[in-house]
Amino acid sequence: MENSSRFFKNTACSYFPCHKGLDSENFNCLFCYCPLYPREVCSGNPTFITKDDGTKIKRCTDCTFPHKPENYERIMNLLRVTKNEIDIAEYHHGGEQVARASESKMTDFSVNVNPLGLPEGVKSAIQNAIPDLERYPDQSCTRLREKLAEKLRISFGMTGKGHGLAVPFEHIICGNGASELISLVTNAISPKNALLLVPTFSGYEKALKAARTKVQYHFLKAEACFALDETIFDSIQKNKPDMIFLCSPNNPTGGLIEKPLLEQIAAQCDESGIFLVADECFLDFTEHANETMFRFVEENPHLVVLNAFTKIYAMAGIRLGYLATSNLALLHKINALRPEWNVSTLAQIAGEAALDERSYIEETRTLIKQERDYLSKELKALGFRVFPSEANFILFSTEVEKLGNFLQEREIFLRNCGNFTGLSEKFYRTAVRTHEENARLLKNLRAVVAKCATSQTDSEKFHN
Repeated sequence: MENSSRFFKNTACSYFPCHKGLDSENFNCLFCYCPLYPREVCSGNPTFITKDDGTKIKRCTDCTFPHKPENYERIMNLLRVTKNEIDIAEYHHGGEQVARASESKMTDFSVNVNPLGLPEGVKSAIQNAIPDLERYPDQSCTRLREKLAEKLRISFGMTGKGHGLAVPFEHIICGNGASELISLVTNAISPKNALLLVPTFSGYEKALKAARTKVQYHFLKAEACFALDETIFDSIQKNKPDMIFLCSPNNPTGGLIEKPLLEQIAAQCDESGIFLVADECFLDFTEHANETMFRFVEENPHLVVLNAFTKIYAMAGIRLGYLATSNLALLHKINALRPEWNVSTLAQIAGEAALDERSYIEETRTLIKQERDYLSKELKALGFRVFPSEANFILFSTEVEKLGNFLQEREIFLRNCGNFTGLSEKFYRTAVRTHEENARLLKNLRAVVAKCATSQTDSEKFHN
């Protein structure tokens, strides 16, 4: 291939030369090499042109990867085989360590899933589904998506009047957990640059870097308790992103973005043509679940709302998430990129059963609020700086060095937040668990703090 942004020339192609008489600025001569061309359904919306000699060639009029001169280098980067280009640190949280640990006494506060565990109705549904496992799952997750649409309509009062238009099931996509959907929507949008709040969930940055997107940051400040404010609009204007991820409640800070501000951001993004992905994976733990951004999906084609069964239903090992958008072109692209049978039969059946667990959700919210208040109060009493949280986890900072190591020796896993952009090794995130487990955590924290205080006193005496 000639290194030319004008021709994208491949002299081995039987259709070459194919520019004569056509608009070369919008014409695709690289269709043999297009990363999307081999797919059964091309997401590029191509048209086919018949030449004078009867041969047919493809012209991408609205392609995901537009074959125009200004995009030449981007296309070539997609086609090149590269190694070690993407600098993304691999992270394994405590849940995976506990799963590998031989001792059953380990208590994992690093994983922020529902402390009530898998609902009994979901367990029964999984057991009853065993005879169906010899068949392929429904690739479209039709029944699950229909039930999700119905839940959104009933639970959040989406009547079709004003804000709160009902989300049709055709506008919902299910995935192998929220992580897969984050990657899919990022690759489908293929942004040149994106804006992230930091600190926040590292999965967004991982997906963006894998898509070779330029990542820019809006730093949340500890002195403001990591709350998002209207300075976000200054960052949007300055950085001019194609895509923004917002997590509410935010992970790992636990802060909920105020409803008027979040709605204002969504409206600004729609007006500016910026895709906004609102991650609500922890919203169901709060008393503000009815303020979901799913209510605005149908009126805002640049809004994508994401949620998962992982946290609220304690289904981390089952892997099930979902998103909704009214943007038909984006839905088409995500489905074109989505692997076949990405949601197993067990996950679909478990999801359908979970949606019937209404009393379980109310019990969860009551427990989380009560235990979060208890944990926050006691952590403050230990001298830790505790940040306000609306979620099922709490962020705090401490001057006790290697606190996590001390606790791990006592068979407790705590999430050190040193690898979050915008945080240091002094920050920890603890899940809110049952009262007995929370009391055990506090008992061990008191012992560690007392031991460190004694060691510091002895050191001071020695130096004096």
